[in-house]
Amino acid sequence: MSLLSSTGIWKPTRIALVAIVLSLVSSAGIGIIIVLVGDFDETEVKILATTGTLTGFSILSLPSLFHLERTRYPHVSKVAIFASITFFGMILLLIWGGDIGGGEMFWKSLGSAGVVSIAINHSLLLLIPIPTKKLISLSQRITVSIIVIVGILILVAIWVGDLPGPLIRILGALVILDALGTIAVPMLVRISK
Repeated sequence: MSLLSSTGIWKPTRIALVAIVLSLVSSAGIGIIIVLVGDFDETEVKILATTGTLTGFSILSLPSLFHLERTRYPHVSKVAIFASITFFGMILLLIWGGDIGGGEMFWKSLGSAGVVSIAINHSLLLLIPIPTKKLISLSQRITVSIIVIVGILILVAIWVGDLPGPLIRILGALVILDALGTIAVPMLVRISK
């Protein structure tokens, strides 16, 4: 796979992927050095937490970058990248900033950015395979809809505080259906080909 587009210019998504890989390699090297010869003082623990956060961000943003490169769902992918970068930045602020001003508002914003970035990237991950059968395509769309509903319910819980008991039960059932669809849809797409 060439890093250049047909015009000879680097594609932004490929640049992002190369940057992520280089960041991961250098983070892994730093992490290994700290684990092997470090003292695990406060700074070294923060560096390890930062490398772990970078790894999580990289994994989380892969579905968005996949779709951006293929120009599928570009607007949704951009929102997912923005939410992921916001989530990553807020975690870095938490790691390196010490006492976080804003208290409850910061934590609610952090939780919201995490839910949005995870839900959208999870949906985009499920939309990578292109089903050829209508029933599998319907299952894919239903699972994505369930992911959206679960994300909305979690956001409501973050900002309102508590969900009523029946809504918690519905959320639990939807999470189970989400897990089922996440596992079943890619397998069904693979089997149907």
